[in-house]
Amino acid sequence: MQVSSQIEPRSSRWFAVQTRAQCEDLALRHMRNQNFSTFCPMVRAMRKLGRHSMECLQSFFRGYIFVELDLERQQWRSINGTIGVARLVSFGANSRPTPLPIGLVEQLKGLCEPDDELAFDDRLLPGDHVRVMSGLFAELCGVLQSASNHERVTILLNILSRETPVELSAAVVARAA
Repeated sequence: MQVSSQIEPRSSRWFAVQTRAQCEDLALRHMRNQNFSTFCPMVRAMRKLGRHSMECLQSFFRGYIFVELDLERQQWRSINGTIGVARLVSFGANSRPTPLPIGLVEQLKGLCEPDDELAFDDRLLPGDHVRVMSGLFAELCGVLQSASNHERVTILLNILSRETPVELSAAVVARAA
């Protein structure tokens, strides 16, 4: 018996799945129950519960998860009817989902810990461009002015056309791309 030395080309690709509001975990669970290979990179964020704040993991791409599919061999249309899923992302008149660029999800996976938490380089230095990930100033970008030993950082944010120093928890700040 002779074994073929040719390796079958991999025809599966990664696709983006838009989830319903705050339903990434629900969609992941139900897609995994259907034996789909999924991925959702997570980041630590501060969540307010009444007067208290607590650190939690949340999706880095809020409202989106990734699924690996072979469109020719898998019953992918069932994803659109999965609990927690809004739709598979597609563009144009074509009803087929649009694949993500080759290597994008693999690079993200390479940056993650085993629990899918993105492992950013925490060593921020004064002068680094940073982004606030959650809280009152979420999604704003600024320049790191200083960092203390008490896990607090001071960032210069451009508010009302002037640079304003704001002190925040280092846990809610990440290096900006």
